[in-house]
Amino acid sequence: MTDGQDQDVAVVGSPSTSVELTLDLLQEATEERLLGALVAFAATQSGVPITSVGQVVSVKLQNRWHEDSVFRNLVKRTGEIPPITNRQDTRTATLAVGATFAQRNERYDPEVLGMVPPTGTRVSRVDQQLLNRLLADYRDEIFYLGNAYANDVYFPMWFKHFASGPAGAGEAYHLGVFGKTGSGKSGLAKMVLLGYARHTQMGILVIDPQGEFSLELTGRMFGQQRLPVRQALSGLGRDAVVYRIADLQLNDWDTFEELVVSLRFTEQLGIPAGSADNSRRAAEAIRQRLDGRHRLDSLSDRSVLEDALRAVVDQQNAQLIYSTPGRRQQLIDYVNGLLQDQDRLNQVLETSWAPLASLFAAGQNRRTVWSIVSGLLGGDGASQTLQSNETRPIVSVDLSARGNQRFWSEELQRRLIENLLGVLVAQSTRGMAQEVSANVLVILDEAHRHAPSGSLERGTHADQLRSLLRRAVRETRKYGIGWLFISQTLGGLDNDILEQLSIVFFGFGLALGDEFRKLREFAGGDDRAMELYQSFRNPQSFPRRDLQEFPFMAIGPVSPLAFSGRPLFFAAFTDPQEFLKANQFPGTATASQ
Repeated sequence: MTDGQDQDVAVVGSPSTSVELTLDLLQEATEERLLGALVAFAATQSGVPITSVGQVVSVKLQNRWHEDSVFRNLVKRTGEIPPITNRQDTRTATLAVGATFAQRNERYDPEVLGMVPPTGTRVSRVDQQLLNRLLADYRDEIFYLGNAYANDVYFPMWFKHFASGPAGAGEAYHLGVFGKTGSGKSGLAKMVLLGYARHTQMGILVIDPQGEFSLELTGRMFGQQRLPVRQALSGLGRDAVVYRIADLQLNDWDTFEELVVSLRFTEQLGIPAGSADNSRRAAEAIRQRLDGRHRLDSLSDRSVLEDALRAVVDQQNAQLIYSTPGRRQQLIDYVNGLLQDQDRLNQVLETSWAPLASLFAAGQNRRTVWSIVSGLLGGDGASQTLQSNETRPIVSVDLSARGNQRFWSEELQRRLIENLLGVLVAQSTRGMAQEVSANVLVILDEAHRHAPSGSLERGTHADQLRSLLRRAVRETRKYGIGWLFISQTLGGLDNDILEQLSIVFFGFGLALGDEFRKLREFAGGDDRAMELYQSFRNPQSFPRRDLQEFPFMAIGPVSPLAFSGRPLFFAAFTDPQEFLKANQFPGTATASQ
């Protein structure tokens, strides 16, 4: 209930259960927007005062006279029957109870609603004062992503770090944000990132195939929301570092062999672009020749290039690259011509070999994947022990084509994600041995591209990457590493990964076909919740920016109002300053509501 009676909108009606209550709407509330509204009622259970909070998931009108065929014929002719039309209307609503609190000694403790309040119990809109009072014990943990779906109140949520102790969940969990383009999922994911960033002892790694997060973390405000992510992180005292491919020092021969092909060095040898198998055999010959003879971080010398070319003209290797004698001889003649023509050789060195070798070269500002992951996990770099309370970095690895115009290929992108995953799993096992939680959140944007549903050709890099992601979500949770997957499609993401998600946000655009079927499964087959989700308006359909709404359905233990496990509905903030103010980020005023 609210602090005043002017917010009463209904009374408990019949039939009702402890899970869903029928509400008889009051006359003064019949013209209000109640679908999705957050409401509350007070009752007594086992001699203790309780307050239950839930959301209205359906609104229904009935006029039994209008359902009679005789009166329907009259209405057909006149449009109304004055003593019956409107005056005999009854409006009912269905309330899904979300959380119940028992009042004991001026405190409100979580409780289970184990009874049904009597008919006539007053039901009122929830106001901010009531929420603040009910959730006073969790005040420091509450975080706001927006308003309750049909209320002006902020919808309370919490994002706990994965270690034990204050504001900690004691274990890692996985999250998902889904919605079509324009649904607001990227903006919501950035707000979630900032929610976790409040925990300075938590490392955050963003694997960024599109480059959007990296732009935000470097101070660019991207998209319609214009959320000042960098400014907010600075206020929290968090460092954000962005690494592009050129900033990474790659350090394994398998990746080198892959890049010889994907960065098209083999085309410099006269092997056509469409000859994938020939290129891979040539890359394998070069790798076998150089591995053991040269250091991987010192490949840029001219002598190393010459050695690589000699590996190709080796008769045995050339026979493996091309089985046809004529084409094999063409390859040998072409490469020998390169070795004898110093100008052409220098051109290949500068335009193709040196850029490839530079990816493996050491440098003052370059970091290996191992050292980046070690910093995220709190490794001290010397004894390699994990520190549980030190301030961790926020790291984004920009793997986008836009951010890496000199070095980019889809194969390289996959290979780097595989490296990150492999090192992350390997290093996080140390923390388990030391009984220290890794306490890291990994954010993967465009997740459906890297872990798609359906069949993939066995043994390909796409298949290997998906297998690694499946393994990661199954194994890293026990190490204290949680994942946040962001995707435009629900049906397009691998089902093994979907099954591991504990907290999920669904934006507009998932109400058709396989998408809707999977959405329904997440909601436990709740028909009322599905009807409310289907009422979402496309955010791009609003005539003006100031009228725009970004509605979401949330499932999982993301809110102190989610004890019942029912889906929750809210509208994400559209004003970045309101978001910062509501969550009391340093440099903003305290929330006024």
